[in-house]
Amino acid sequence: MSEKEIITNLKKCHRFECCSMNLCPLDSEAYLRKGEDENRCPFTINNKRKTEKGIKTLASTSILEVIPECNLKMLNNRNQKRWHDLKRTTITIKK
Repeated sequence: MSEKEIITNLKKCHRFECCSMNLCPLDSEAYLRKGEDENRCPFTINNKRKTEKGIKTLASTSILEVIPECNLKMLNNRNQKRWHDLKRTTITIKK
């Protein structure tokens, strides 16, 4: 995937313009990036304290639809389940 294609996919997130995270599940080359937990997308964090502080850890459906399967393990448990449910629904509708 080219750099332009990666950026196009990253821009599909409503947080893109203000995001400063190094590790993003929309980045198809996320495996090449390094970062601490503080530099991870909230959609990847399984941390109840973050949710209690008002940080949204659930990704919208439009974001989940464009997350590459290779980054599925990056997502927090709830988003992984929702991603699978979306894929199942999409496959059922296409049949």
